[in-house]
Amino acid sequence: MGKYQLDYKGQAAVQKFHDKKAAKSSDKQSKQSKLVALKAQYLAKKKSGQK
Repeated sequence: MGKYQLDYKGQAAVQKFHDKKAAKSSDKQSKQSKLVALKAQYLAKKKSGQK
């Protein structure tokens, strides 16, 4: 742990916080990968001259 010792209630709150942060970061990465794929698809379409 860190400098301070947490009781069970505090440990649960910290764990919940970390889980929430991890979910947001993985969601952000999936959004980023979708955006990259969409951009590649758009550029391929634009290059071929289709609308």
